[in-house]
Amino acid sequence: MSIFLYSFFIILLIVFIIYLLWKYESHLPSFFNILNKNKGNVPQSVNDWLVLLGNKKKINGIYYFHTDYKNHLISTGHKTFEKKELIDENTSFRLASVSKQFTAFAMMLLNKEKKIDYETQVSAILKEFPSKSVTIRHLLNHTSGVTADYIKLAKKYKPTKESVLSNTEATKLICKNTNEDIVPLELFYYNNSNYILLARIIELTSNLSFEEYMKANVFEKLNLKNTFVWNLFSKDKLLKKPNVANGFEAYLKSKPIYIKPSWLDGVAGDGAIFSSLNDLKKWLSFWEGNNFLNSDELNEAFKKPLLLDGSYSNYGFGWVIEDEFVWHNGKWLANNTLVIKSIKDNKTLIVLDNSTNNRFEKISKILIQTIFKND
Repeated sequence: MSIFLYSFFIILLIVFIIYLLWKYESHLPSFFNILNKNKGNVPQSVNDWLVLLGNKKKINGIYYFHTDYKNHLISTGHKTFEKKELIDENTSFRLASVSKQFTAFAMMLLNKEKKIDYETQVSAILKEFPSKSVTIRHLLNHTSGVTADYIKLAKKYKPTKESVLSNTEATKLICKNTNEDIVPLELFYYNNSNYILLARIIELTSNLSFEEYMKANVFEKLNLKNTFVWNLFSKDKLLKKPNVANGFEAYLKSKPIYIKPSWLDGVAGDGAIFSSLNDLKKWLSFWEGNNFLNSDELNEAFKKPLLLDGSYSNYGFGWVIEDEFVWHNGKWLANNTLVIKSIKDNKTLIVLDNSTNNRFEKISKILIQTIFKND
């Protein structure tokens, strides 16, 4: 056998072994076997399935759903890679992009207080922003036309990574790499940079840091006791905060590894908010009515933007809008997050996982299909 063929078969064998390991890691017990066993009882089947996933170490976090006027809670796993403390309903998880809902709500408060208007030009507040046609509403809806990716730009222009990236620096990078002739409402383009700009607008409008503003004007007002902004500019060290789930990576039952924040984690607005199950339950109920925004003001978050071609986007103010439900997900630093609220009934789903779970999307799809689309 030639060296070439020998090398080829070795590579093929390695690829095959990796494939088998991946299949083993991503395998899930069948939900539909449990559904058949329970004679089609969806809530009970979902509950039993999630308990089984927890027992088999396929999830690490907290899974909650409300349906048929009953609460179902599956809390399984540990807060940290050290596997010392168990997760509970007040454990704060990194929300990743679900943070956008809270950033959008802050803008809704500022609009009510007449400190900004949804139709305010971004350039009226961010003087370095080149376009005169983009408004705050466009940023909220991801229809601004801004395509600059602040993470890619930061990696390109800060190759030494000696200093932590801030909202101010990220905003400058976005503005410098955005053309003045961009056309808003031409299309929906989900871009974290939109919410970095919104966070910077909050800072300039309030004369507070994003973290300070959110604490005083959102979290404390809504009585969200386990919800906070944290980035590398925060005074407190994350690992020293009480009852916080820290993201870790573990494959094939290997020893978990803590996933540390990097120099990119000095920004906030598109992410960087932590919250607990109990606080997120309050948060979802808040959209049914509250003392801060009336029904018309709340409904602004769920309006589908009309694009220039006559079609509608399905992204509101930090919410993806479907026919049956509204939702958002997030993924960053080993954390996976999903929140869903039904439009037509009282069904809700909250999922918080801090274990780089590569089965998360598959699990989420099954949960959505069975809880929200099984009428």
